[in-house]
Amino acid sequence: MAHPELLRDTLREVLYGPGGLRGLFSEPGQGLLHAAHAFTAAQARVRPSGQPSVAARVMTLRQTLQLTAATLADPHALLGDPTDPRTWAPADDAAWRAELVALAGAGQALYDALYHPLRDEALREAHGAVVQAAREAAVLRFIRDSLPAG
Repeated sequence: MAHPELLRDTLREVLYGPGGLRGLFSEPGQGLLHAAHAFTAAQARVRPSGQPSVAARVMTLRQTLQLTAATLADPHALLGDPTDPRTWAPADDAAWRAELVALAGAGQALYDALYHPLRDEALREAHGAVVQAAREAAVLRFIRDSLPAG
């Protein structure tokens, strides 16, 4: 299997969960997008004990995925969204859903960008974004599982 193909397969698993019985990063149906969609806008706004809110984590990751996808196509690309994730919070459920849709789009954009012929530096950058996405998916699952029942 070619290196970019392996990276695409890894990104697909991180975003959606493994296709089989068990994956490297999660169980079936437990990918990043599933974990992020488990939060309501009100839950996403909460800042647990000095940590970034779920909304800030999701926006930071979305911006990373978007910028990585853009720089794979053009090494001089700039981040197109000037919103500071540290201060952003979804005002309502519609704003939260829009951010979740943007996260899915950013994941797809990175996946598509991995079909470009890439130099080693670009592959390292893409690996970094995929690893960050895997880490954030695990953090989101941990936060979700730590929420009080009900």
